[in-house]
Amino acid sequence: MRIVFNTYHKTLAASMFYIAGLSRNKQIIFFDFENYAFYDVALFMTYPKDLEELKKAKLHNPKLKTAIIDPRGSFIEPYIQYADFFILDSIEMKDFFAKYNKPMFTYYEYPDIPLVPKTHIQKEKIIIGYHGNKIHLTAMYPEITSALELLGERYNIEFWALYNIEHLGIWDIGVPKNIKVRHIQWSLDAYENHLSQVDIGLVPACMPVKKNIRKKSVVSRFFLDNEDDYIVKFKMPSNPGRIIIFAKLGVPVIADFLPSSIQFIKDGENGFLAKSTGGWCYALEQLIISHELRQSFADKMLKIYDEYFDFEVQNKKLIDFLERLMEDKSNEAKAVEMKSYFCENLKFNNAFLYEALKRVKRKLS
Repeated sequence: MRIVFNTYHKTLAASMFYIAGLSRNKQIIFFDFENYAFYDVALFMTYPKDLEELKKAKLHNPKLKTAIIDPRGSFIEPYIQYADFFILDSIEMKDFFAKYNKPMFTYYEYPDIPLVPKTHIQKEKIIIGYHGNKIHLTAMYPEITSALELLGERYNIEFWALYNIEHLGIWDIGVPKNIKVRHIQWSLDAYENHLSQVDIGLVPACMPVKKNIRKKSVVSRFFLDNEDDYIVKFKMPSNPGRIIIFAKLGVPVIADFLPSSIQFIKDGENGFLAKSTGGWCYALEQLIISHELRQSFADKMLKIYDEYFDFEVQNKKLIDFLERLMEDKSNEAKAVEMKSYFCENLKFNNAFLYEALKRVKRKLS
């Protein structure tokens, strides 16, 4: 099987991470924009110029199996007809793009950093670390920020934040007030040089919701809306990438309520899951006071990495997926049939829900 990967944006983060993993697969040729007739499969990133290249390749060789990697946003709509399948990096993305009824393969992408063995020891000062986008740092307020401030009154802790300061500016909203905070400029070297030194890793992922989201209505009364219900908001492109990096660095993780987090963290066994200030405070304190627990979580998460995230493991699964895709001649017929079924059922379900809500409103008014 002959496979080509093409993008005009080699230096953008998502491209770099996918290239890092896929380049371990010697069956894949990179950056050949002229010989689509030679290949069986062509993979394209989701940037507009890359999508135009996908369209060109498919028109040049209709038998070519084409993929959109890391699809995002409605701008991919005009190119769906030229793509045979998706490659994406999380259960969140898989659920969103299932509506197009294309075969999907989940490939977890992340910066290609070395494994850094870590031995956790009992120590006076505990360093709590974060890496990722500035927006998730800001969204730590108020729950996680409050937990850090509460623990800062009882323990000697620091918070290290690794993000792109040069591009995004300094993080200044929701910064814990009573503990030392270190801001570290993101770079590929910073993972090993700085982040490997932290003792506990935080993976916040939930986004704030509007204050009036709990506004009462006849529908909320019917569904027994309570003040202690959880309302969880997260981005569609959410993924386990930040957990993976901590796993490679030997750092135990506390993560926000998120499908990807719940998929790989078994609460209390290989990490912690939290949402409220109390939940974050409890989880952080358990890891602050016990270096044995920190070591146990780190060791178990490394096993998860070896089983699911290692590039060699993922590349083998990808080749198996592509071989099945090439052999299944009925995929296109199935897609047409399922698309029709999906559209008809969507119309039916929307109409059914609309009528049901009208009946509820009449009953409660």
